[in-house]
Amino acid sequence: MQLITTITTKGQVTIPEAVRRALGAAVGDKVAFTDVANDTKQVTMKIISSRSIDELYGSLKTSVAYVPQDKARKIVAKYLAKRYT
Repeated sequence: MQLITTITTKGQVTIPEAVRRALGAAVGDKVAFTDVANDTKQVTMKIISSRSIDELYGSLKTSVAYVPQDKARKIVAKYLAKRYT
């Protein structure tokens, strides 16, 4: 089976529906391109399921308390100011 698609001016392509179905690709999945062979103009494409990452959410425990980004920046700024003055 040979399916052809066109590269847009933004460098984007549409993966044909038959290929998406065969690979089990879904909205939100990532696509990795590896093993680029310039001489044969071939590349390996791998679908990385977003579902596998979502399933891991909350599975790791930490003893570090949550600190809002603005507060963390202030703490780091004070630390660096003391260190470099």
